[in-house]
Amino acid sequence: HHFFFPGAHGSSPYPPSRMPMPYPPSSMPWAPVFPPLMPIPLSSQPCIQVGSAGSAAPALLCTSCKQRQPLGRVCQPCNGSGSAPCSRCSGSGHYTPTCRACDGSGVVQGHPCRARACKGRGTVFRGKCHDCSGACRLKCSACNGNGVPLCVECTENQRQPRSRPARRRAQGPPPPGVSISECDAGGLSEMQRLWSQREGHGKIVAAWIVDNPLLSYHHHERRKQLKQQLSREPDDIQGFHGTHPGNILSIAQTGFDAARRSGQAFGTGEYFAKNPRVSERYCEGGEYMFVCRLCLGQESSSRDNDDGDHIWESQREYYVISQPEQILPQYIVRFSTCGSAACPELTSALSSPKWSNKKETQAASIPENRQCCMSKPTTDALWMGYLHGHIPDDQLEADVHAFFAKHAPSFVDGLRVHIASNKYKKAHVKLATAIPQHLVLWLNTLPFVEDGNERRVCIDDSHGSPEKECPRWIAEYCRGRNLRFTHPCWCRHEQRPTENARHELLEVPLSGAKGTEIVEKFMRTAFFLDESQPHVKAIHRIQNDVLADLHEKYRDYLRRKNKEEPPVRELFHGTNNRILEEVFTHGLQPPSDVKASDDCPVSGRKGLCTSLCNNDCRYCTERHEWDRCHMFGLG
Repeated sequence: HHFFFPGAHGSSPYPPSRMPMPYPPSSMPWAPVFPPLMPIPLSSQPCIQVGSAGSAAPALLCTSCKQRQPLGRVCQPCNGSGSAPCSRCSGSGHYTPTCRACDGSGVVQGHPCRARACKGRGTVFRGKCHDCSGACRLKCSACNGNGVPLCVECTENQRQPRSRPARRRAQGPPPPGVSISECDAGGLSEMQRLWSQREGHGKIVAAWIVDNPLLSYHHHERRKQLKQQLSREPDDIQGFHGTHPGNILSIAQTGFDAARRSGQAFGTGEYFAKNPRVSERYCEGGEYMFVCRLCLGQESSSRDNDDGDHIWESQREYYVISQPEQILPQYIVRFSTCGSAACPELTSALSSPKWSNKKETQAASIPENRQCCMSKPTTDALWMGYLHGHIPDDQLEADVHAFFAKHAPSFVDGLRVHIASNKYKKAHVKLATAIPQHLVLWLNTLPFVEDGNERRVCIDDSHGSPEKECPRWIAEYCRGRNLRFTHPCWCRHEQRPTENARHELLEVPLSGAKGTEIVEKFMRTAFFLDESQPHVKAIHRIQNDVLADLHEKYRDYLRRKNKEEPPVRELFHGTNNRILEEVFTHGLQPPSDVKASDDCPVSGRKGLCTSLCNNDCRYCTERHEWDRCHMFGLG
């Protein structure tokens, strides 16, 4: 055991607030003749070996893992204080982005900038900084606010999540190409509902989804720029755009072209209408129009549309968007009309189940088989993979059935197979009878016939094992983490990324474009049991950057899995008002399948049907029997 003696080698290396507890004199094996002993890293100070195994002093450990030695005694970035100046506002506490009208110079054509919020300063004051809430300082990320740096492993783990998005961005934009496919019943119903809520003439008779990966890429890049400028998530709304039928396919393929703008009566930009009756006048006798996703940041103060990114013309209900990258064509809708204009090329494209000019992608190679880590004696669910992504799902499903019929025939009755797709495919096998561990390990040694070709695949417990990291960790979330009885996951999980998340409620103007949309949708779709007509008093945006990043990660996962842009829906959700802080911090978590115990300090005595805890909570262990609360599914 190595100890540092401050009396012999100078003053204590620890800041006063971080000094370890002194050695209890009663536990010393010999009478002390030195000041209290202080443990430090061996390589940094002279040391002497004293005492026995029973006289070890408390070691200085990493404050994150509590197992390894830290990189040093005092955190260098914050000098041991535990806090550092906010990087977003440089310690000022104010959010002052560059004025876009003068590009930060304060001068436009030799005169001071006249933008309302700039007035020649070159910056625009937008209130307090959203990161530090005006406090000027934040918890030091290098030491988690403890003043002592982390160990090498924990420091590297902190860096990894930030490096993943950078690798995806390095891949660059996808190749050009678009696919147009007919909406399913749910998508068509959504468009009909939107048309009715926005007071359109007639009705929607058909709808098609537009998937253009290149336009989606540019749209999300522009959205990231706006998020940086605003220090919050931009608003997303849907707008209608009418045009001649001959322009529909061109816009779907290449997007909107700023060089082809005309009119511009209410400002510079692309025009979209909240009411489809306005857009109908621009269809020039056609029966098709676009429904586009519009990304809104800061509203401009003039029709030049240069000190913001959009104009909201409230009287005529026009959205004027400054940059085409803020527009994403999502749907083509056909409405009932007496018009006669037609385009044979468009009619031919929309008559097929799916029209596409995307380049065919080559079949992706699959990774090496992972190791089977099943440690529980039995399981009723198996994972099989990896399987080739270019093989049809029905063929893979038949191959899995044939594999079990040949090697484990006693488990075929009641066997169900679900094929999951991403870059490659996996099979989830649900068994009516639990299969023993030794048989699963034996199945891993047998050849699997995949579309006529023999190969080996991994077969593992779908519920996972505590000895391995979770393979279902998608966007840093696992659905089985809070389930005990219905598809649980018993793998080792990382800490929730939202544990240190910060949130802020930002008021949304009721008269703005987004506020108007929310109020009207709420009043039209709400069903009030007492037939009263309340009014909306206020709207607040929940600003949580960690949740927003996780949401975008999951959207990216769905985009890669389904090979198309996932649709966007804005829906209402009412919840227990005693857990609002939990929801604002961690988001809406699909419910657990266990009851909330009154003894639980997290979930107890809040009037909850189901627990807020994970499946390792020692209080919440009683199964919740689903009745009318989740009659349509566990979600």
